Amino acid sequence: MTAIIIGILCILLVCQILKTILKTSIINKNKIDYVLEYIVSIIIFVTMFMQEYILRNKLLVIVVLGIIYEIISLIYMYFRYYKKETITDFSIKKVTDECEVGILVLKGKKVKLINNKMYEILNKLNIKKDYVTNIIKQSIDQLDKNYCVKVEDKYYVFVVNDNEIITFDITEEYELHQKLNDQNRKIKENNKQILLSIDNIEELEREKNLLKLKNKYHDILGQNLSILQQYLNRENISQENFEEIKFMIQKMFIDIEDTEDTNTNLENLIKIHKKNGTDIVINGKLPQNKEVAKVFFEIIREATTNAIRHAGSSKVFVNIKETLEETYMIITNNGKRSNEFITENQGIKDMRRKIEKLGGMFYISTLPEFSVNISIKNNC
Repeated sequence: MTAIIIGILCILLVCQILKTILKTSIINKNKIDYVLEYIVSIIIFVTMFMQEYILRNKLLVIVVLGIIYEIISLIYMYFRYYKKETITDFSIKKVTDECEVGILVLKGKKVKLINNKMYEILNKLNIKKDYVTNIIKQSIDQLDKNYCVKVEDKYYVFVVNDNEIITFDITEEYELHQKLNDQNRKIKENNKQILLSIDNIEELEREKNLLKLKNKYHDILGQNLSILQQYLNRENISQENFEEIKFMIQKMFIDIEDTEDTNTNLENLIKIHKKNGTDIVINGKLPQNKEVAKVFFEIIREATTNAIRHAGSSKVFVNIKETLEETYMIITNNGKRSNEFITENQGIKDMRRKIEKLGGMFYISTLPEFSVNISIKNNC
């Protein structure tokens, strides 16, 4: 019987200890109730050691009263504290530990509350005290009271508000921000390069226009010189011829505009040289592509000029052949033959450049006769 009584008293004492521990974590606990738990615990403890000196009837009364108290106390505790979902320090700590946000609450320099996330981050930063000061020291960026700190390979922002500090992961946002900054910096650099390129393009365009103008005057001047040479090579020059030569010299340095119609320009070229003793014999038609037709005409004009000036030709033969894929043009003349190596002058270089610009092929042949050979794709 005594052993049973001692066992019951042990159980009651354990219940008292557990209740005391639970009530310790309750913020809004009843202080009288809290003190009462200590008193009952002491009574049970003393009874266990003094049971030899207490009458059995009184001991049974104490045990019965203790059981009744525990039952009533547990019911009261359930409805008073837990049924009402009373907030405890333990419940607050549990909730904050489940957060992905680091939380630190200070009271002066002492820590009142710190969750697991904040503890983990501060431990990685090796910050054990003077939290605000050390966070500021390790920050890499600041905006008002917000401090960005790199923790290993991640970035966290610390929001400092009086005695409260919270932190959360901003790695994705921070890296995006850095990328935007890098892109903005590259855009600024590219803008500078674009401005320089625009200046270079303007300069290249000026040079291109100058080259175009130079080539144009080269072709026109060469044509006029070849016609002048034909006049001067005549045996009998009449007064009328002198007037024509005088007029030609006056007009030689005046810009002669070509018409928009390339076929018309070719007809005029044939008429001018026909009048001065050189026949241009065309076999075939200019390509339908206006750009290619213009280049073909310019090459015919340049080749005719060279044939008259360098070979003394009286006839220039132009053969144009068009297939489904390519258009060919071969230009020959009846002028004197030369066994010397042909050095490309500016006129030949210009002809080559114009054809290659269109993706075609250009080459000079000297055997069995001098010829200018051109081929170009029809889809250029």
